[in-house]
Amino acid sequence: MITAISAVVIFLLLILVHEFGHFATAKLVGIKVTEFSIGMGPAIIKKQKGETLYSVRALPIGGFCNMEGEDSESEDERAFSNKSILSRFVVLVSGAFMNILTGFLIFIIIMFTQQQAYTPTVSTVLENSPAQHAGLMPGDKITRINGAKIHIQNDFAFEMSRYRGGEIKIGYLRDGKKQNTILVPEQNDEGRYIIGINNSIKQLTFTSKIADSFYMTVFTSKAVIVSLADLLAGRHSYKDMSGPVGIIQHIGVAAKEGILDLIGLTAFITINLGVFNLLPIPALDGGRLMFLIVEAVRRKKIPPEKEGLVHFIGFALLILLMIFATTNDIGRFFKK
Repeated sequence: MITAISAVVIFLLLILVHEFGHFATAKLVGIKVTEFSIGMGPAIIKKQKGETLYSVRALPIGGFCNMEGEDSESEDERAFSNKSILSRFVVLVSGAFMNILTGFLIFIIIMFTQQQAYTPTVSTVLENSPAQHAGLMPGDKITRINGAKIHIQNDFAFEMSRYRGGEIKIGYLRDGKKQNTILVPEQNDEGRYIIGINNSIKQLTFTSKIADSFYMTVFTSKAVIVSLADLLAGRHSYKDMSGPVGIIQHIGVAAKEGILDLIGLTAFITINLGVFNLLPIPALDGGRLMFLIVEAVRRKKIPPEKEGLVHFIGFALLILLMIFATTNDIGRFFKK
């Protein structure tokens, strides 16, 4: 029961945040919003206020913000399709922005419950380890791994998790000076690749809590894109993909662990939702943004019926992808 309630609350909250971003900016730039809904399916509560119908619908699995002329031509000067490219761009981006902003604010809440945090600064170097042979010393602050910037411990752990063999280039600061070294990680008894260092623990200040929250948001956003790129490049198996069922299972586990674990997972999901929505995939906000960019280059609108067909095909492919990911979730469940 706790899993179901937590999942419904989180999904509704994140979709509400996303759609409110579209709604608020649409109103701000003067676009006519015909309906703002929480949930999908038959309406159970409806209230007309001005030109907008506000509704709560029976199925707690989504929501929407309907704008005049969003998917068709309209004679109304306040229609979405008749607004400037900049106005439409802002409205399309705002949903994802609100999701990412929500994740950032959640990370701030979490960080302000902490007094200490691990940092990618070397505390000790293990004897005869790759780090020792490469010349790393206590106090060295690791800033890059194979070119990827390292700001927080999560960045360091993520880049090490992507290691698949060969040399890696480590960038670090020593006494304020940038230096580089090359080493080959080795496997420990647990099968994980390590370079042979222990990381330092820092005391968190007000400013470092805000900074770490920002870098956690950047890290989570980057992890979504890099993980997708790794998947497409074959570095991860498609069997590792997870869908709604897997997310609900993770929510259930986090809810049982405690409130901080649950809101931490919520931050991760909302940033994932925001970043994924900005990908240039038809039917997503990112796909619509691509059409805006094409329109700006051509200086001519793309016929709505043609754009609508592309988005319909994209939506169908996304449904197939969701079915595939859900099949993976169910397969893992029965294996357990």
